[in-house]
Amino acid sequence: MTTILFASCGDTPKKKIDIKNETLKVNSFRFDKALFSCDTNRLQQSVDSLGDLHPDFASVFFNQLTGFRQPGKEDVFYQSIRHFLTYKDYRNLMDTVNLKFPHTKEIDASLETLFKHVHHYYPSQTYRQVYYFVSGLNYWKAITIDTIAAVGLDMFLGEDYPHYASVQIPSYETKRCEPKFIPIFMAKTIYEKMFPLVQEDKTLLELMLQNGKELLFMEYMLPDRKESDIIGFSEKQYQWCEENEAMIWSFFSKNKLLYTKQWQEMMRYVNDGPFTSGMPQESPGNTGSWTGWRILKKYWEKHPDKTLQEILADTTPAQTILEQARYKPETN
Repeated sequence: MTTILFASCGDTPKKKIDIKNETLKVNSFRFDKALFSCDTNRLQQSVDSLGDLHPDFASVFFNQLTGFRQPGKEDVFYQSIRHFLTYKDYRNLMDTVNLKFPHTKEIDASLETLFKHVHHYYPSQTYRQVYYFVSGLNYWKAITIDTIAAVGLDMFLGEDYPHYASVQIPSYETKRCEPKFIPIFMAKTIYEKMFPLVQEDKTLLELMLQNGKELLFMEYMLPDRKESDIIGFSEKQYQWCEENEAMIWSFFSKNKLLYTKQWQEMMRYVNDGPFTSGMPQESPGNTGSWTGWRILKKYWEKHPDKTLQEILADTTPAQTILEQARYKPETN
């Protein structure tokens, strides 16, 4: 178990760790290019050959990510693939992906660094194989399959990519359709595999802290990334939160929101959005998760003997964490 040292009482824990002895090496494969290179005159043989070479990922891609393969409908399966490979909109999408990502060297390197951090803190978590794919703007950004990681490159074509609007991706989400967010979404996916999120029968405070743990994990797995990028805020939005932290906390506490279990009401504060309902337009969405993140950091400061792993696995009741954190932001 890794111990994270504190420089002195009240300081944040050191995020920088030495990973030079981590020998993990990432291999990557452009499944998207291989699929679009299949011979449509020998489609079944080409697709089957690709699937035989990469059975684990191909099974998930054709069954879950695209839905091409359906039980007992093999003819429909190959028809769907043919449509995917020949329809002009999908061909244009793949052309755009190839222009945006002629290679993945930088992405490979950033993911390898992420995986080394994850393996450092959690030695049982080992990712060595990365697949890159295109699912036709099906919202798949990052997934894991056992020890395989996969990235949907068509979801990282830049916030100005015109066809995101056609599949109803809101502007506050397209801002994170930039390549620099690939490791961030991958870290989020890895965390949710390790610690599945539970939303049923939770109070808002419990959800805030649950999401805060995810953000804390991402912060330490990606120590060189800005906290604003980790949570998906613009720098201006993150600054607004820091400057208005006391107001945000007062909003939650004075409106007696912390202990509500009203689903629709809670989701306003722990999900992404253009801004937080009830707060000024300058606010980002998801201020509840941001606040949970801040509370956890204060809690950790009061328990400097705890490791990151212990903080993330901590089952202390939410109310007790809040009390022990002594979280009371002051007005600037």
